[in-house]
Amino acid sequence: MSNDADFIVMKGDGLKLLARFSSGIDVMAMPPDIVEKAKACLLYGIAVGVAAKDTKPARLAASALDFEYGSAAGRSTRLIDAARVAVGAAAFANSALLHARVQEDAHPAGHMGVVVIPVALAVAETVDAVGDELLAAIIAGYEVALRIGRDHAADLSNRGLRTTSSYGVFAAAATAARLMRLDEERTLHALALAANLAGGLREFVNAGTEEYPFQAGFAARNGIGAASCAQQGTGAAASSLEGAAGFYRAFGDPSRDYSRRLADRLGEEFEMREITYKPFPACQFLRSVIRGVLALRERARAAPLEAMVIRMNPFEADFLGVRHAGPYTTFSQTFMSAPFCAALAWSAGKVHYRGMHDFNAAAVLRNVALVEVVSDAARPRYRPRIDVTCTDGRTYEWEETLGIDAFKLTWEAAVTMTHSLCSEIGMSSSSTPDLIRSVEGISAAPGSVRSLMTRVSMMTR
Repeated sequence: MSNDADFIVMKGDGLKLLARFSSGIDVMAMPPDIVEKAKACLLYGIAVGVAAKDTKPARLAASALDFEYGSAAGRSTRLIDAARVAVGAAAFANSALLHARVQEDAHPAGHMGVVVIPVALAVAETVDAVGDELLAAIIAGYEVALRIGRDHAADLSNRGLRTTSSYGVFAAAATAARLMRLDEERTLHALALAANLAGGLREFVNAGTEEYPFQAGFAARNGIGAASCAQQGTGAAASSLEGAAGFYRAFGDPSRDYSRRLADRLGEEFEMREITYKPFPACQFLRSVIRGVLALRERARAAPLEAMVIRMNPFEADFLGVRHAGPYTTFSQTFMSAPFCAALAWSAGKVHYRGMHDFNAAAVLRNVALVEVVSDAARPRYRPRIDVTCTDGRTYEWEETLGIDAFKLTWEAAVTMTHSLCSEIGMSSSSTPDLIRSVEGISAAPGSVRSLMTRVSMMTR
């Protein structure tokens, strides 16, 4: 790693500094909690993918890529059927798998795990990387993308673009470049090329369609393509992020400086420490809403509901889809809907993937009509307040006091969620501890990446 003085920000040097950082990552020099965080992200991402093994997106992605690539074999594993396919095809299909349940890791700048983890595993298999290289690449992918997005995400979203796919392509390029052992200059070109490939729209929420898993897949494959082009000597503008016609200006407010904190304390402070998890298959804005409703339901002993008022920060309450109160015909409508998620939690006492797909459940729809979402500027981000009135006149209130700290992704949380997700789909209890041990020991074991992929593909196919 370069010393801190090397990361003094000069206007227009953002990508260069990020490239220097990511290409130089050495796991042995990383803070222990960051290495553990990378393992937690890896385990949790895989567990969410295992729980999504019977969902449609990964199989659709596999079929589409079979048409595109034909029967050509590769060195990377497609998890749903253990097929050995080209690196980009594996990353695309596995990204769709990890994103299918929308229960992936979360950050205000997006859900980077659905891109970073599939790319890291696919490229690591192709280049025969060892476990520490895999972890270094995971750290690179998360940190680069989250730093690019952390001060820009709200403006990107307001323009109708998705953070996950827009920043995910940078994550994929950084992840792949680190595993391909590109030097600083070629990593810079990989990131600059990735800036040309960013995109993905949020219109699916309005339309109730389900392209969101494939947006992650395209980001994954495009990031690998950017790194591959850079590896072969393709150059790209170092100003692609901050330039007059760069990513920030194209996808943001030209009057704002999004690069001010881009390399601030880079290598010392880590944005990936802020990564959280989702106990439920729903938008990250709704985790605390569901948690609060479940707590209120227990206090009220599941009494019939008269009215429920959910007060949320305006950015969340007014976000596309959050107020949607039906009719519901697709998962993309329910996982964004505060009324549906709250009504399901009150009616069923749990929020699982199957319940999120029961679009006509009479008890849930009856309660949906009783839920009001209020935009309240007094509520901080990720800290909703819920007021409930039951038909017997009793009233209850709850408010989130921890914010996103209630859902910080630690190794212990990843282990707990792995058991929970595997149990939800009826996975053999004996296979879950083996998966956990495989990830925990990823650094030490020779051939650990291929061994891990073999184990995971046995659980997903």
